[in-house]
Amino acid sequence: MRFLPSLAAVAALVSLTVSVRAGAPVVSNVRSSQLPGTKNVEILYDVSDPDGDSLTIGLEISGDGGLTYTLPATALSGNIGVGVTSGLNRRIVWNAGFDWNNQYVPSARARVTAYDGSTPMPPSGMVYIPAGVFQMGDNLDNTSDAQPVHNVTIDSFVIDRTEVSKELWQSVQAWSAGHGYSISAGSFKAPGHPITAISWYDAVKWCNARSEKEGLTPCYYTSAAQTTIYRTGDTNIDNTMVNWRANGYRLPTEAEWEKAARGGVLGRRYPWGDTINGNQANYNGSGDPFESGEQPWTTPIGYYNGTQVPTGTDMANGYGLYDICGNLLEWCWDWYDATYYADQNTHQNPRGPLLPGTTRIVRGGSWVNVNLLSIARRDTRVSPDGRSIESPEFGGFSYYGYSFLGVRCVKGL
Repeated sequence: MRFLPSLAAVAALVSLTVSVRAGAPVVSNVRSSQLPGTKNVEILYDVSDPDGDSLTIGLEISGDGGLTYTLPATALSGNIGVGVTSGLNRRIVWNAGFDWNNQYVPSARARVTAYDGSTPMPPSGMVYIPAGVFQMGDNLDNTSDAQPVHNVTIDSFVIDRTEVSKELWQSVQAWSAGHGYSISAGSFKAPGHPITAISWYDAVKWCNARSEKEGLTPCYYTSAAQTTIYRTGDTNIDNTMVNWRANGYRLPTEAEWEKAARGGVLGRRYPWGDTINGNQANYNGSGDPFESGEQPWTTPIGYYNGTQVPTGTDMANGYGLYDICGNLLEWCWDWYDATYYADQNTHQNPRGPLLPGTTRIVRGGSWVNVNLLSIARRDTRVSPDGRSIESPEFGGFSYYGYSFLGVRCVKGL
């Protein structure tokens, strides 16, 4: 068997779930190496749980730098599976010679997950966001669109850990072409980077195609009767045309996006605090090695995992999400409407105004400008075709192209 000479260089991803009780289990300090003279890989990790719950530990192995976690990892022993307690230097041994003999990849990653039984296990590549009340908006930058600060109640859901990659988008798009869909192939800087240059219409249709490809019930339809799945054309579907109880993929509502982005931390510009620098997010001038050549200047999905340049710590937020700030603006479901946002009667699972507007909400900032990256910032909005942007940073409503637009999906529970 051939594996990496040392998995110590593998960027092990930290995955955590959020408990609806006092606290969530947290996995940290994951490190891996091949045991000398064997075909076994040793994975060490620390895990803590504030409630002292007995934990279920899982392990996933990626052979493509974290794009997918599909390498077989079934021959496992040690602190894996049910009944694991909190502690330091918990140990898993993977018999890679049994599962994956004589194989080699240049970029492997290991991901350890911990569950305490109080939350459902999310699908691979997604994280669980608990139900409850959170504080939406802030007064930090005196942007009127982010005010008033108000409490919003959201049901639980799961959300993609990263922005949708070029590979995932194009695999679903290729499948969709033979199943009645018309969806753009989008654009990208390089393999492993997020898909971009996609319209809101394509994002919504792609969510449906991803659902159907996986045998799930689509969320979006062409009328309130919800009899015809939305697969073609540029249709301004509204809230009545969405099966909100379906188990398929959809765009996050603006409120869902902000709750997930905050990562359980309130009253901060960014998930980690009130300041930002180039080793924390991708923006124009952040100094990463992808900031050259032809635009877009995106970074790979999950890039800020502690191995980024400039070097830094793992920048997943408190829910384990990457690139919430920067890289690409992310499409949300809602039409933009300042009055709806401020209406105190719309704060239970808000889904935006019913009547069509002219622009849809985008959140999170992008590689274009550092001034738009704060979590509460919502004064950038884009026409659903992706061609026109309204933002104080871009001088009003004008054609700008759309190589700064990406997507991250959610699923209801």
